[in-house]
Amino acid sequence: MRNLKYMVVVMGLAVMALSSCRSTKQAAPSAPVTSARTEQIIRNLNERKLEQNRPLTAKVLLQLELDGKKMSVGGNLRMKRNEVIQLTASVLFAEVGRIEFTPAYMLLLDRMGKQYVKVGYDEVPFLKRSGLDFYSLQALFWNELFVPGKQGILREQDFTSSTEDGLLQLVVREASLVTLRFALNPSDETLVNTRIASSKQGPQHFDWHYLHFNKGIADKMELSMAGIGKDVRIGMTLSNIRNNGDWELTQIPEKKYKRVDPVVLFKKLLKIG
Repeated sequence: MRNLKYMVVVMGLAVMALSSCRSTKQAAPSAPVTSARTEQIIRNLNERKLEQNRPLTAKVLLQLELDGKKMSVGGNLRMKRNEVIQLTASVLFAEVGRIEFTPAYMLLLDRMGKQYVKVGYDEVPFLKRSGLDFYSLQALFWNELFVPGKQGILREQDFTSSTEDGLLQLVVREASLVTLRFALNPSDETLVNTRIASSKQGPQHFDWHYLHFNKGIADKMELSMAGIGKDVRIGMTLSNIRNNGDWELTQIPEKKYKRVDPVVLFKKLLKIG
């Protein structure tokens, strides 16, 4: 059971995905960039998104910091555009857990405890009300802009824009329950941070930082969330990035694994030290 603590690295992603993300902190506004320049950047990002449509696989090093305690574990990241995102964690070459996102459901598999969680996005009240779904999560992994509930081409009219500390800030105009903010480097048009927050109540907030790129793919990222009882920070470093679609969705061995309530599993994992 001691190895179950490594599952926190994988499950931390799901905790952040399923948690209601709120924040009361707002950055001071500055002069907005020109509408023409903002439109050009968004148009270029749309074109880049269309180019990155091949399946991707990579080795991943996951580094977790949970209330000051650190641990790391290796694994694999596999993605097929508009179909699936699959992240696994392994210890001594043995898989201890995985999380899988598809347009229809989220799956969390605990190999050590022989248990799993499978839930649709419409079964999570916060995700249903806010419009966050598989395509929102996909955009986070692929380093892309997104508007909850909207697929296809994004336009300058979907955002309000400003510049702060040399970065172009784009805030989604219509996003129920959440404030969705993207920070971009206007010189090379790379997305450097995505924040999901709400000023309505509570101190919770979620940030996805993009720290390094390899041929247009973010290969070093950091995820952080505060306000869920424990501060969670996860580093993801990708290597051996390839275009490979020779893999399938997860098949659950129903007779060997027990289906559990997601809240119960999350609370159990967050207690592990």
